[in-house]
Amino acid sequence: MRIKNKISYGETSDRALRCWIEVVRSFTKIRAKELPFIESFGITMQQFAVLEALYHLGSLRIGELIRITLSTSGNMTVVIKNLTKKGLAETKKDPDDKRATIVGLTQSGVDLISGMFETHAEQITRFISPLSAEEQTSLTKLLRKLEKAQ
Repeated sequence: MRIKNKISYGETSDRALRCWIEVVRSFTKIRAKELPFIESFGITMQQFAVLEALYHLGSLRIGELIRITLSTSGNMTVVIKNLTKKGLAETKKDPDDKRATIVGLTQSGVDLISGMFETHAEQITRFISPLSAEEQTSLTKLLRKLEKAQ
């Protein structure tokens, strides 16, 4: 039998830690439900994130993709290489900065992400549906506030 060793780090820290645990648990559970759908298309979650960014924002520099998808340069290099091999993305040198590379979707990439995104949106809507519209708006504002404070 496991015995809880209740250690307090102070009321403020205990509250912050509890909040963090709930954010991570919620994210982890939603991501676990979402992952089989994404992988059923033969792509990884990180590849999906890149396809989604390019689909909604248009062609982007690799640095922008790294920032938007919260990735690393090493990981992004592999993701783009694999998307290119699959014929879903293409790269070209930035005409304004020869050191930079621009990534865009191929027609196959557009077809894939557009074909799956509606179902993805429906699933996310279902996962978030236990919250009312007002709660969703409040949570979005609170999480955005937290993000901007970092």
